[in-house]
Amino acid sequence: MKEKNTPRVDEHLHSLQGMREAETDLFFYTRLKARMDKRREQPQWLFPLKPAWLIASLALLLAVNGWMLWQPGTGTAQTKTPATSTLQEFAASYDMTISSSY
Repeated sequence: MKEKNTPRVDEHLHSLQGMREAETDLFFYTRLKARMDKRREQPQWLFPLKPAWLIASLALLLAVNGWMLWQPGTGTAQTKTPATSTLQEFAASYDMTISSSY
């Protein structure tokens, strides 16, 4: 079995003998470092304006809003309708009845 694989392996190893190490352009790392520094200097998200904080705040506000809507005494079933009063009831409450001699 070694005899069948050896020529192929030797061929691949022989092709690798002529390879050279990859080289970069002059000042490549200087340009790369300048680009990374420039990206670091750009304005970042402010603490409360990060999307994760915005979504969490919105979810919290919606939860508090839902909780307040379902509290006893604030729901639509428990709201009281104001009693309609007539002018005579208003006058009677302040004892402002007009007595006429006619």
